[in-house]
Amino acid sequence: MKIVYISGNNMFLCSDGKITELPCERAEKYTDTVNEINKNKEWKHSGAGAMFREDIDYYPDASRFVKINGVSAAKEDFIYSAVLGGMGAIYRKSAESPKAPEGHIYTGMNRNIGSIAYKNGRIAAILDGHLAVFDERGDYDELTDGHSEEDSPCWSATDDRIFCSTRGRALEGGSGYSASSVLAVDENAGTIDTLFAEEGNDLLEPKNDAEGNYYFIRQPYKQEKEAREPIWKSVLLFPVRLIKAVFGFINAFTLLFGGEPLRKSQRKGDVKSKTKSPRELYLEERMREAERNEKENAAAGDKNPGIFPRSRVLVRISPDETETVLCKGVLDYTICSEGVICSNGKELILIDRDGGEKVIAKAELAEKLSVIN
Repeated sequence: MKIVYISGNNMFLCSDGKITELPCERAEKYTDTVNEINKNKEWKHSGAGAMFREDIDYYPDASRFVKINGVSAAKEDFIYSAVLGGMGAIYRKSAESPKAPEGHIYTGMNRNIGSIAYKNGRIAAILDGHLAVFDERGDYDELTDGHSEEDSPCWSATDDRIFCSTRGRALEGGSGYSASSVLAVDENAGTIDTLFAEEGNDLLEPKNDAEGNYYFIRQPYKQEKEAREPIWKSVLLFPVRLIKAVFGFINAFTLLFGGEPLRKSQRKGDVKSKTKSPRELYLEERMREAERNEKENAAAGDKNPGIFPRSRVLVRISPDETETVLCKGVLDYTICSEGVICSNGKELILIDRDGGEKVIAKAELAEKLSVIN
């Protein structure tokens, strides 16, 4: 069995339990080209006169602007979607010969290509937040629009419909999103139907199988809120914040060049802890959360405890509408001939048709799983 997936902005192939990282030719070419351009412009950003020059096209590391968003099996190969700088793209890649030249399907400036799914020469993709269908020449039709945001397209296993999750976006002046529900889009009939929706829950990653079962991930809905400080408070606190900023700069300057802080009670280590980037602080909090989840999952008796909360569950709805929870603490999943393959953030696990669990391979944060036939 071959499974292609994304982890940490890289593509991987799991073949009979062995994990191999797949090179991304287009991302490497983009990064090398932009970094070479930056190297040639480096003189503009160094030396005594650098502060008087401007160059909006200069970036320290072009790899920061590369994002791989989706993968999907396409016969014996697979396709992937990415954003390279301001360009959205879809390419075809060989799983057997990962270093072979990649095939081009689509590129578009100032377009964002998200998750994708392939079936019989057609590609369902999230284009700028809405569902679109591409052919292998790169031509496409947009199927949804308006104040909503779609994600996770999947072709039906029994007909030509496309399933996806959708959530309503607040109108101008508002903030946040509604809970996610499951749509079925029939391009031929021109219909869009809501298959599943639950108050208080997000329903994500919808799929079905040849037997007529529906699957999705359910998790508690948490409304996104935008914290806004009243204008009057910002005005009143401006002098205080300005003084704190000036004092903080002088304090950091004296510590850096004099070795002593202005405040004797401050330890040198305090400055380092306060200068962590938002990204570093975010990652530290996510790691602590993952450790807590794993301990709670193990204490609850999970056979293969993962790092995601047990409230995030994989659900199967049978043709007679019987609901079964297949896995708790699931990150992502895909359907195969033997059952369902789940990622719990640590491992790939096969859940067979009798409910048995078998660890396929260690795979950290594996998502966008797709089985290559």
